[in-house]
Amino acid sequence: MIGWLAAAAALAGLGLSARYHWWRPRQPGIPVLMYHQITAELAGTPLPKLRVTPARFAAQLDALARRGYRTLTLSQAAAAIAAGHDHPTVVLTFDDGFLDFYTQAWPLLRARGMTATVFLVTGLIGQENRWDLDKGLPREPLMDAAQIRELAAAGVEFGGHTHSHADLTRLDDAALAAELTQCQATLADLLGAPSPSFSYPFGLHDHRVARAAAAAGFSLACTTRPGLLAPQTDPLAIPRIMIKRSDDPLDFALKLTRARSRW
Repeated sequence: MIGWLAAAAALAGLGLSARYHWWRPRQPGIPVLMYHQITAELAGTPLPKLRVTPARFAAQLDALARRGYRTLTLSQAAAAIAAGHDHPTVVLTFDDGFLDFYTQAWPLLRARGMTATVFLVTGLIGQENRWDLDKGLPREPLMDAAQIRELAAAGVEFGGHTHSHADLTRLDDAALAAELTQCQATLADLLGAPSPSFSYPFGLHDHRVARAAAAAGFSLACTTRPGLLAPQTDPLAIPRIMIKRSDDPLDFALKLTRARSRW
């Protein structure tokens, strides 16, 4: 009987190892978490992983608080890294500027004294996710200028996500420069100053794109490559950790220190 129980425990352990990569070494640095939408609604989307429920998001924020994490904006985190920070810190980023950040995510953040960085598709502010429609994704409203200014006044950082959500690697030099300079100009007009922060659509970038982002005034740019923000990180290729709808508490805990929880 004891042998059977030991064998069962061993098999369970193997299953846990296969599902959760707790054995990965911890990584130094600041986790930069990537979200898209905070909503319980799936609305027939073919990408449910990008829609974290408000209840799950609230639980993740509470887990951060229990672990002593302080939330910073992306630019604050970069400054903290440069200054040699020694406090548990996390950056919460949101791509696209969906309205549900204002209606769902922000009330949960504000109630806990937390902040975030939101990357805007500046040519579609107050409109909808036009770039998604040919992929079969449902129409979703984006935040408008008044909502963005309200949140900026409350401490939310807004950065660029291009002017039209274009794949920057496919544009010629002139179109690339226009996409990025229009994005920065719109942010400066909306917020009263240029933004240092940027996120590459689809995470797609190369050296040419990074140079163009820097030329447009963006000094920090996020990818979708998993990893943590560390002193040696290229500021124009900052890794991020995608948080998915299916992530459970152990997934979330592992991602904070190991950048991923499973293959």
